Amino acid sequence: MSSSRPLVSTGKNKLMIEDLKAPSGGHCTCCEHMLAAVSVAGRPLCLTCAPAYALDEPGIDDVATLIWLPHLDQGALGRCVTALHVAARAAGHTVYDQALSGQALSAKRAFEALLSCRLGAIEKIGTDRPSLYRSALKSLSRNPLPEAHETGLRVLMRGTWFPDNPRRYLDAAQEWAVAR
Repeated sequence: MSSSRPLVSTGKNKLMIEDLKAPSGGHCTCCEHMLAAVSVAGRPLCLTCAPAYALDEPGIDDVATLIWLPHLDQGALGRCVTALHVAARAAGHTVYDQALSGQALSAKRAFEALLSCRLGAIEKIGTDRPSLYRSALKSLSRNPLPEAHETGLRVLMRGTWFPDNPRRYLDAAQEWAVAR
């Protein structure tokens, strides 16, 4: 299994998101479910999984949060989170809306359960902020640290996008909902 922990960033290898130049037709290398739309350090990723690999991206703390979820790997979490956002959008809502019913309410409750796993991340590493985690990783030697998939630390996509286009994820989830 390839490492799901970010590499130390240096210059051109910073973990920043780049749009794929042309539709790749390939699947995300993390969740292996959604079509890749962006790349981070040359790795094709879907919009749900990209934040887990783009911890240097400005606004990462608004886009994702760290959670402690040792029984799911990052790819399985990505598939689950995509399904929750799509279920809410299919009903014309987001997982943050109030007064939901049916499928949207179920998606909201499941998403809130995932969000509650932030407490585990705070307990284990002292933060749920991806930017602080990334800053700490840059200052540590890679060798003595276990891989993220071995620790249970995961990056949960909140359902928004970065400051350059904050509606990008929401709009994509709407397209996915219509296509299903």
